[in-house]
Amino acid sequence: MPQNSNAKNLFLWNWFVSNKYHFIFWAVFLFYEIVAVGLYSGQFSEPGRYIFHYLINIGIFYSHALLVLKYGLENPKSAIWKLPLYLVLEIALFLLIMYCAYHFVNRYTHIITVNNIEINRNFFLGGFIRALYFVVFGTAYYFLATYIKERKKTENLEQQKLHNIIQLSKSENAFLRAQIQPHLLFNTLDFIYLNTKDSSPVAAETIVALSDIMRYAADSTHRDEFVLLGDEIEQAETLINLHQLRNGHNLQIRFWYDDEVKSEKIISMVLLTLVENIFKHGDLFRLEQPAEISINKNGDVLSIKTKNLIKQKPKELNRSGIGMDNIRKRLNYSYGLQANINSYIDDNEHFNVDMTIKKQEINKDNS
Repeated sequence: MPQNSNAKNLFLWNWFVSNKYHFIFWAVFLFYEIVAVGLYSGQFSEPGRYIFHYLINIGIFYSHALLVLKYGLENPKSAIWKLPLYLVLEIALFLLIMYCAYHFVNRYTHIITVNNIEINRNFFLGGFIRALYFVVFGTAYYFLATYIKERKKTENLEQQKLHNIIQLSKSENAFLRAQIQPHLLFNTLDFIYLNTKDSSPVAAETIVALSDIMRYAADSTHRDEFVLLGDEIEQAETLINLHQLRNGHNLQIRFWYDDEVKSEKIISMVLLTLVENIFKHGDLFRLEQPAEISINKNGDVLSIKTKNLIKQKPKELNRSGIGMDNIRKRLNYSYGLQANINSYIDDNEHFNVDMTIKKQEINKDNS
């Protein structure tokens, strides 16, 4: 119970602090209207009468500023008739509340000395002027608050713009550094190739294959998201050749594709990731169970399938699905529901991947 009480007190305190300028304004305003005017005229009313009237007056102030103007000006086209209508209804409601409140207060309390209220010209005129007085104040408050809000929004946008400029500058510097580092690496690989091609042709061929793959991967991060599938196929073949060189051409892997798919476009590095997963998790030394990669197009659907015998337990394989998760996220981001990828382990301990993409989405924005 004490915790609830403390939380309630903290909430009230925070609310008071966040609205402190409202309290300061009304304190100054009430001092002027009650004390200053009372001293000037030499007349003061009962405290209950002040409380009664100013609760209603402050109520019309906030209802006008927070409701009437907000919804009346919400649509500029209809504001020309909505705002006057809301204003008339607002003042009429004010007069009705004033009349009903007088009867209620006089019947059950004695804070107001007026025994009855007559609905006459003076009642309507006095109530209308008083309502209009606080409506004007509410209008001024609404536009002041709107101005402050828009100014803060503009300042936030300017700060965000400045932040983006700083981040862009940092990104440009990082990009320049990223360009320098691969450039040095590729020059070094070229130097090693020139010094090994005569003495060790296999090592030289391996260096060339590795350099091509790394150059393609580095370039793909600085160009359009979509690339020709033919380029991906070429790099996949280079990757396969690189692994064959490392293993004395003893790897059992088959790669089929239709020539027509080379002109299709696809997000970069997807095929290479699937092929790399085969080498990372597949048992490729069994002649009777070779790994398979197939790419074909059936109507509007592009299909990429891989299959390989796993060389480790399924539980271990499931823990190393970072590459597959990355592919799923990229496909979802680029194609949405137009792309689908399924991966599973069949009864023969083969890991299968089946990916499909609709053709009309493949070439989107890349014609």
